[in-house]
Amino acid sequence: MSAKRPSSGPLAAAVLAVCAACSANTAELTPLAWQKVTSPTGAAGSILAAPGASGAFDEVGNFTVSAFRDAGVTSLYYGGADSSGNGICPGINVAHWRIGLAQSQDGVSFQRVPGDRTGGAILDNGDAARFDSYLTYRPFVLKDGTVYRMWYNGSTKPFNDCRLPNGPGRLADNRRIGYAQSIDGVHWTRGHDAPYDGDGPDGSELPLGATGSIDAQQVGYVWVLKDGDQYKLYYSANDSTNTWRVALATSNDARHWTKVPGKQVGGSVLDIGAPGSVDAACAYQPTVVKESASLYRMWYRACSAPAALGGPSGGVIAYAESNDGITWVKTPAGGTANVAVVAGAAGAFDSGGLTTPAVFLDGTTWNMYYAGFDTTGVFMAGLARAPR
Repeated sequence: MSAKRPSSGPLAAAVLAVCAACSANTAELTPLAWQKVTSPTGAAGSILAAPGASGAFDEVGNFTVSAFRDAGVTSLYYGGADSSGNGICPGINVAHWRIGLAQSQDGVSFQRVPGDRTGGAILDNGDAARFDSYLTYRPFVLKDGTVYRMWYNGSTKPFNDCRLPNGPGRLADNRRIGYAQSIDGVHWTRGHDAPYDGDGPDGSELPLGATGSIDAQQVGYVWVLKDGDQYKLYYSANDSTNTWRVALATSNDARHWTKVPGKQVGGSVLDIGAPGSVDAACAYQPTVVKESASLYRMWYRACSAPAALGGPSGGVIAYAESNDGITWVKTPAGGTANVAVVAGAAGAFDSGGLTTPAVFLDGTTWNMYYAGFDTTGVFMAGLARAPR
């Protein structure tokens, strides 16, 4: 186990005061020392060559990643953007997104695995009547015994449609959570293509909250932790002000979910921070690891200010701890406050900001796969590592 952080000074006192409301004391741990890792197969510090080949589902960019290691192979699931938006709106704004897979023996050099869907994707957009007819991205994959389970984001709208006449653009505002299943991790059947649809609208998994709730507008960007016999769905909840927080739902079968109220604003388990903090505008896209019976770790995307159209802007990877998976404390992570990983230097693929961390422990090494974007809006995948 890591050494204890010194428990003196005003910051430590503030953390301990917050922890007094937890069900047990959260151990003070030495911050993990994250270092970004470059790959010979990547570009500008990324780990996956970008863009994909001409005509590929990811020929414009790749981001919103999740990863795990099994039987000596690291599988990186990611969203990819095609060129359907070229010449219409800048960057990825009106591109279609689909889901793909890349794999690696060493976790650093990745090769794409061709899928049998459009442009080599492994999961395509849904039919016109479905919630994922335009965007299908941000996969999270859990190998659950002999079954691969995937939860993902879907929407009927592009990210930011600059073609609309009533302003410079409009953000997608109806992201939902989808489900797919596979026996090999490559060939997938979506929940809404099978006899069973989820409990959400138009084939999605999770219903929205009531008017005025933290998840009244959108749900998405999930992480699923199998904790004993229970599945814990940490999901990003979006309210009518377009503010993102982290919420929790649980299930016994990985398909039917019960929302679990947290102790923070609106029943969230992780709220945005105070004005001036690193997460004053957004705190979402969680990745959760249960390291021991009384230590849960969460990394999440934090942004300090909204973008011009009201959505999240920039972004760093921030950190929180819990002893029960419900009550979370934002914990110093080295450097500035609870910030674990920051944007790259000028010219790096992640110089504009960071999104969607995906963390797992492999032996004595922590691995964080994440998505980054540069100042021109090009998205690619990256890696940071830290010793345990």
